[in-house]
Amino acid sequence: MSKRNEFAALDLISTYVDNTKNDKIKITDIVINPLQPRLINKEKVEDLVESMSRLGLIEPIVVKRDGSKYVIVAGERRYRAALKLGWTEILARVIEVNEEVSYEIALAENEKRKSLNPWEVGRAILFLRKEYKKSASEVAHLLGYTERYVKQLSSIARLDQKTVEEFIERGREPSVKNLEALLKQKEGRGGEMISPLEKDKNTRIIINISNLNPKKRESFLTELEKLKSKYGLK
Repeated sequence: MSKRNEFAALDLISTYVDNTKNDKIKITDIVINPLQPRLINKEKVEDLVESMSRLGLIEPIVVKRDGSKYVIVAGERRYRAALKLGWTEILARVIEVNEEVSYEIALAENEKRKSLNPWEVGRAILFLRKEYKKSASEVAHLLGYTERYVKQLSSIARLDQKTVEEFIERGREPSVKNLEALLKQKEGRGGEMISPLEKDKNTRIIINISNLNPKKRESFLTELEKLKSKYGLK
């Protein structure tokens, strides 16, 4: 298994959210946080609209104060559904956290609901590592992942959003395995086949990579070294 503890991130949510009380807040006083881990289909809330119209809001959204407004920390899709339903108020829990913790809670809450695909989690991991200088070990501890899985997701995050969205629209499952295959395809990697050489033959292969840009050249050389090691080439 790639995860050490499936709900390790819940500790972060409970620390900041569980001891707060619920308040009804005017919809007009709430604003969307531009820094959200969920990137794909976050505006498609028809399922929530149907559910909330019948059952109401089962779990409050989480917000933080920002002057006279409240910024969403967790529950953006519930908020969007409430807008579509014409609600004037929504039940919320108000917490006091900085931007870093706010983002971590949003990621943890989405992870709890299994509402992010591996690419979105990978993008969130890269954001935490770049913007808040978190190590792979710290992110792994936050989400209950192994460091190897964190690096795996970080690699998938090299895919651009449009490519992933088109992949999903074609009916493909955005699993780690499928996204890794898509990444290899986009970067022109994978599917290499090398025939073993006879021991008594001394063959030299020359490859001209002068026309490749620096990024592709570096990627090619990295993969070449792996192949040389795998097949015992010099």
